[in-house]
Amino acid sequence: MKPLSKNTTSTEYTGNQTFASNSNRSYFFIIFTEGAGTVEFGEGGGEIPLPDNTHYEPAVAPTGEIKVRTTGTYIVHMG
Repeated sequence: MKPLSKNTTSTEYTGNQTFASNSNRSYFFIIFTEGAGTVEFGEGGGEIPLPDNTHYEPAVAPTGEIKVRTTGTYIVHMG
């Protein structure tokens, strides 16, 4: 397992957001703080629904594109 990067950041977003592919990404965590939304990894078309006040932390950090779709607010912690 890849060690957790020392350069992680937490950023708050509102609305849709696309995070570009990053082969050096070693961590990903998202929590919806106001409203619900979905998260899609890569361009597979499978969106993971996340209700208000829920989080998602995949066991393996995705290195492909990440799409978040929502009208709500959420925090992403990644590195």
